[in-house]
Formats: sequence, structure tokens, C-alpha cells
Amino acid sequence: MIKINVLILFSLFHNGVKSLPNEKISEVFAWKQISYDFDGVLYYQNSDVKKIPNGVHFDQDLTDSEKFFIQYNNVPVGVEVYGSKVFVTVPRRRHGIPSTLNYVERTSKSPALKPYPNSEGLVSVYRPRVDACDRLWVVDTGLLEVPGNRTQVQKPAIVIFDLETDKQIFRYELKDTDLVNERTPGGLTSITIDVTKNNCDDAYAYINDLATVGMIVFSLKSKNSWRLSHPSFAYDETYLNFTVAGYTINWRDSLFSIALSEPDDEGHRTAYYHPLVSPLEFSVNTKYLKSGKPIDRYVKLVGTKGPNTQSGSHAYHEGLKTMFYANVARDAILCWQVENKMAPEHIGIAVQDHKRLVYISDLKVIGDDVWVLVNKMPVFVFSAFSVNDYNFFIHKLNVFDLLRDTPCGKPLI
Repeated sequence: MIKINVLILFSLFHNGVKSLPNEKISEVFAWKQISYDFDGVLYYQNSDVKKIPNGVHFDQDLTDSEKFFIQYNNVPVGVEVYGSKVFVTVPRRRHGIPSTLNYVERTSKSPALKPYPNSEGLVSVYRPRVDACDRLWVVDTGLLEVPGNRTQVQKPAIVIFDLETDKQIFRYELKDTDLVNERTPGGLTSITIDVTKNNCDDAYAYINDLATVGMIVFSLKSKNSWRLSHPSFAYDETYLNFTVAGYTINWRDSLFSIALSEPDDEGHRTAYYHPLVSPLEFSVNTKYLKSGKPIDRYVKLVGTKGPNTQSGSHAYHEGLKTMFYANVARDAILCWQVENKMAPEHIGIAVQDHKRLVYISDLKVIGDDVWVLVNKMPVFVFSAFSVNDYNFFIHKLNVFDLLRDTPCGKPLI
């Protein structure tokens, strides 16, 4: 037995591997259920409270649609980090969600969410992004996605906040031509920002539409937007019905995530993208996205990640030229060094954990860390959370730890 343990330890620590796979995960936050802090007033359990202009009103006869807070219905989806603030979004997919854009600070393991900058004006936000100019960008879908009672409260809009002042500085309503039908707003679940710090006014945003299969491009300089279509945005029927947490996922999610490389000599980037329900990765130079013209001639098939690689969010580390994927089909984070051909033999499982990485809803590279938000969404949709267990997590993982002992490119020091 002693000899076997020594061999196991040697195999885990050779070639510079210093930690067991699950020790790559550094837990930052964990919640059994979400609570809120509104100016010092803590909402931490269901109550018959209705929000009114001058505060709250207590009434034991409220319907769910009238209630200000129904704790179980609050499922976090997006994460972003700026300084000491960690932004957490809760899209309004059920009744009783008091604030959709929030932040926490690292004061405890399960802090209450605080509205950012307040709880007014935004209807439903998915995945926020900070740009190089200290601004926070979100897409407000304007949609209450309550099953059986979907309500478009206001038009979908891009909203920008100045993180130095915590003030909203810009709002742009998407045009009717950006939208296909009433299903489109529910598909606007991520935004990617293309800008350099020395040219903040000339920013572009790329928004996925997973519901009606498209991409919306927005130019801050021209205050204009346009919709792009391409067959590569669509999900692949043959990759439906994968399993997460014991439940079969048959969501027909098309274009899900857009990640950008470093700029080339002309200031343009490579946009890498994929549908959730597909093993394929595609790319296109951003100069063609910015042109407003059809992109059919310029889209490239990058390659395939292989079986069971259905992934949601992905993000790029410029220094290592490496992409990281939220591989929801295997409770894992995948890696791929972009200078290698994309093929299964070049895709690494950087970390896998069937308890702490069950449905990675969002993934972001910040410096030399990968941040993920995990929410067990299939359990919420198909079954029920145990409110006595931890259901939602935010983890931080070091990129060098993740890449050790993987086929993701150059030897690491």
C-alpha cells in the first residue's frame, strides 16, 4: 500500500505539477441561497413584502408576481471583477428578484448582494463585462422571462457605467432591425467589448443571440448597431441531449460566447466564437464585424474540441495565447493554445470537479486568473435545489496551475 501511494504521489507531482486537480480551485464565495442588502436592510428569507416608491409594503395576501423577494427564485448567472468589487447578476427569469445587477466584496463566504449602482432602471442582465477604460457594460434584455408569463417591459438596451464614479453614463436601445422576433431579447446573454485604453471612444460591442441565431454589433463612436447572420452561429442537432448533474440538456442554445485575441498590426482582433450546442469553434477578423457587411466569405472553421465539449463562456489569456472554456458537459474547464491546430489531442481538461464545477455559467480571464460562476442551473430547471447545501459558487483559478500537465502549448515555467 505504501509503494502504491508513493507512485500515485509521484505521478501527480512530476513535471512541475504541485497540486491535486481539485486543489486548483480556490473558492471565493459560496451561497446556499442568495440574500440582498439594500442600504443596510437585509433580505434573507421569503417575506410578503411589496416594493413601493417610498419603500416596502407588508401584505400577507400578495401573489408571487407582486412580491419583492422570493429567495429560492434568485439564481446568479454572470460574474465580473473590478478592484475590490465582484459583480454578480441575477436575470429576472422568475418572480421575486429585487435586483438584477449587483456586487459583493470579499467580507465573508456568503455575502449579501448589493444593488449596483441601485436597483432602478434595469430589468434583466446576464453577463456583464468590464472594458480597458474602466467601464462596465451590460445588455439589459428588458424581458421578464417568467415561464408562461413572459413580459417585454422595455426594449433591449446596452447600458454603460463609469466604474470610477459608479454612475450610468450611456444607454442605447437596440434597433428593431437588430431583433428577429419576441424571442430575441431572451437570447442576448453576453457582451464582448473591443476597445483599447488609448482610444476609449472607438469601442465596439459584440452581443450574442442564442435564441434567434445571430450577432449584434454596436459602435460607440457612431452610436449605431447592426445584426449579422451566419450558419456557424447555429446549434448542432447532433450535440443535443448531453448530461449535467444527471439531467439531460436539450436546450437549443446557438451562438453563446465571443472571445477576442490581442490586436494585430492594424488594430483588429480575431473573434473566436461557438454555439453552446456544438463541439466546433469558429473565427472571424473583427474588421469584418465592424464593416456592417455580410461576413460569409470571412468566417473560418477553427476546428473541433471533440466529444462532450459543449461549452458556454470562454475567454482568452493574451500572454499565454490560450483559450479557456466553461465545459458544461463535463463539469470542467478546457484549455486550448491557439497557436496549435484545434483538434481533440490539443484540448486539455485543465480542471474537472463534479461537485464544485456543476454548470459553469460564466467564465472570465482577469490577469493571470480564471474566474468562474457556478450555479447548477439544470438542477433548478429540472428538479429542485437543496437549500441546506451550497448551490452557487464563485471560484478563482490560477492560469499556470490550470495549464500544468495539459497539452495546451508551450512548457510553463
